[in-house]
Order: sequence, then structure tokens, then C-alpha cells
Amino acid sequence: MQASNSSEWITIPILPCVSIEETLHFWQALGFEITYKQTHPYQYGVVERGGHQLHFGRLKGMDAANNFYTGCLIAVPNAGDVYYEITQLLKQHIGRVPHAGIPRVSRMKPNTTRFTLTDVSGNAIIFVSRSEQDQETWEKAENKNQSKLQRAIAIAIRFRDYKNDDEAAIKTLDAALKRTNNENSIDIAEALIMRIELAESSNDPIKAAECKSRLALLAISESDLNLLREKHGTFGSPLPVTPIRRKIIKHD
Repeated sequence: MQASNSSEWITIPILPCVSIEETLHFWQALGFEITYKQTHPYQYGVVERGGHQLHFGRLKGMDAANNFYTGCLIAVPNAGDVYYEITQLLKQHIGRVPHAGIPRVSRMKPNTTRFTLTDVSGNAIIFVSRSEQDQETWEKAENKNQSKLQRAIAIAIRFRDYKNDDEAAIKTLDAALKRTNNENSIDIAEALIMRIELAESSNDPIKAAECKSRLALLAISESDLNLLREKHGTFGSPLPVTPIRRKIIKHD
């Protein structure tokens, strides 16, 4: 069989969608241009940005909430810039930046080079910088020359930032924070800061308050805390405060 010229063949994966109208509207709101739309005899549409396209076809009976399998990868010059723009557009479009439910976008932490945007049909679109530099972060979870808590932190980061599995990250940190004897205060603080952010993102104020109280009791400087917050992008969270001892005034 004679090899064909590469310009003669084009591969176009088609992502499923619940409604072509809703899907195209969603991507258009995020800065993509609708370049093709068809409603009969079947629903099909195309959006484009940066010279690349996303193709969608309606799948009858599709349940977006149970779509855990379809998606694609988009390589961009700088995923951080794209993340900032998309989160700002999401705020304009739906009034907030959703990190759960559908649609949603993963939280992109400092020094990472990818994030996942899940659209209105449950398709997971992964935006990644072409010059990916986070392999070291990923592999840190395999390093056995570290304490149990340090390794738990690395594993939780892998779950949180690369697998979009907050539940697994929470379980990893909770188990590690139960056994912190002989662990470094900086490492304990880092685990708590991560756990606070995960508690707040999962709407668990009780756990967040518990971790903040524990963090406030650590003998660690504010500058060290700020470095950890910067590392995990959690400056938006309220700073932990030392509990105030109330003076009880007795009345005769």
C-alpha cells in the first residue's frame, strides 16, 4: 500500500453533546467562534480558536452528569494565560467560576502547566502548555527519600492538580494528618493549607475551621505561611487567627 501525502488525510474526533445549541453557545461565550452549525437531519457543530477546531455531534439520550469518558487535549503556548481568560469569561457568563458540577473548571495551581475545562455536556477538555515543565512535580510522589507526610502531600498534589480528584486528595491528607508525630512543622502547615482549600472548595466549613485552628497553633512564621499559600495559590482564603480568650465578667 502506497503511503499517502500527510496533507490528504485529516483526523477529526467528534465530541458528543446533549444539545448543539447549548454547547455552541457555551464555547462561544468562552471566546471560540462558531464556524459551522447544523440542526437537521442531525445536530452537528464546530467551534474554532487559535486555528484549531472542536467538533460536536448530538448524542440522543446522553446524560452529561454521567459523561466521564470523552474529551481531548489542546496544546497552547501558555495554559496559565488561557486559564485566566476562561475563568474571567466564566464569571461573566454564569456569574462565578465553578469548580464542581457541570460545567466546571479545575483549579490551576502555581507552577503547573495544565487545567481541565468540563463543558455543558461533560466533555473534559485539557489545556496544556506546549513546553510542559511539571513532570518533576508528578514524579515527586514516587520519591521514597522523604517523610510520610511529605509523600502524602506530593500524592495529594497529583490527585488535585493532575487527576482532578479532590476526594482522593482529601482522603490522602486526612490520613496523613492523623499521624504527624516527628513531622516538620512546615510540612504540617503545608498539608493543612491544602486541606483548608479543599474543604472550602467542597463547601465543608466545619473542616476548614478545624484545620485553620490547628494551623494557628503551629510555631511557624507568617512569612513561611505566606510562601506556602503562594505555592498553593490560596491567598484568597482567610488567614488563620489565634483564638481569642474571652474575659468573663461576673456580675454581683
